[in-house]
Amino acid sequence: MEATKTLGLIINPIAGMGGKVALKGTDGEKILAAARDRGAVPESAAKAERALKALVPYRSGLLIRTASGAMGETLCRKLGLPCEVVYQAGETTSAADTVAAAAAIRDKGAALLLFAGGDGTARNICEAVGGKFPVLGIPAGVKIQSAVFALHPESAGFIAAKIAQNIHMSMVQREVVDLDEDAYRSGRVRAALFGSMLVPDQPNDLQCMKQSGFSSEENQLRGIASYLCDHLEPGVFYAVGSGSTAKCISRLLEVEYELLGVDIIQDRKLVEKDVTEERLWSYAQTGRLKIIVSPIGGQGFLFGRGNHQFSARVLHAVGRESLLVIAGESKLVSIPHHRLHVDCGDPEICRELQGYYNVLCGYGRYYSLLCEY
Repeated sequence: MEATKTLGLIINPIAGMGGKVALKGTDGEKILAAARDRGAVPESAAKAERALKALVPYRSGLLIRTASGAMGETLCRKLGLPCEVVYQAGETTSAADTVAAAAAIRDKGAALLLFAGGDGTARNICEAVGGKFPVLGIPAGVKIQSAVFALHPESAGFIAAKIAQNIHMSMVQREVVDLDEDAYRSGRVRAALFGSMLVPDQPNDLQCMKQSGFSSEENQLRGIASYLCDHLEPGVFYAVGSGSTAKCISRLLEVEYELLGVDIIQDRKLVEKDVTEERLWSYAQTGRLKIIVSPIGGQGFLFGRGNHQFSARVLHAVGRESLLVIAGESKLVSIPHHRLHVDCGDPEICRELQGYYNVLCGYGRYYSLLCEY
């Protein structure tokens, strides 16, 4: 049967590899080599597969234009999705391959270009197609602050399946931002706006751009930190998540911390700084680990955006009753529909984490927010 709808697909094979091993990203050959030395394994293809499974029922009327091998062809073959390879990638891929593959798909044409990666991948796609070609990001990287990504892979698949069924969908311009990874690893958040791209206008399934820098919350953060310190349990390990809000307790305790990493505190002292997922898993197995985490401003994500150390197995072992969620009031106001989100890589565990959370926003003051997958 002749294809009635054509989609594009690009997978960044190395996206997200630096997350669980505490490298905050995978930009550059040296960082990629370091990630592999620490035991990092590719994850983006699995996340892309979660999205593309939604297209399988419509494959008889579908054609996917993609790049060779791990950049898309392999997954299409696995799922039985008809594909046309429009770009031949090398064995080791780079940003240049992403740009070239996106340009080839743009030239051949597609109703929507799906790409699996993070902000760096989005930046490469934007360089190739600009703001006039419809795209949608499958969240698979470490840095995912741009507004061109679906909430999670299944959301991307849901939108793509609509397009595969010829359901009309309007498009909207959304921002593409990226962080300087070297500055990021040094604890300095330095982001830049690189442009905008067209994405399907499906606000319930798209994430918003990250917002930060709520300086008026300093008094609230002191109250939050004081309350946490007054209620620390003896002998319990506390994994303090990334970001200035979560680190308020570290500042009050006057212990060292990695601003954009995960640190372990016990009995008001630093036990280990900037832990990997593997080390966090060892603490989770003790049965004495609790997690202090703050949602991302403007997005509402608790897990799956910049803190991949909190993997599905860690979160399952700890359990939602051991999650301490904190945020100043201004950050809560910035979160669309006052809804929290999780995207830990395992849909079943994500569903376990759904429900209402009491978010600590001052000394003994809470707001109850719903967390959805």
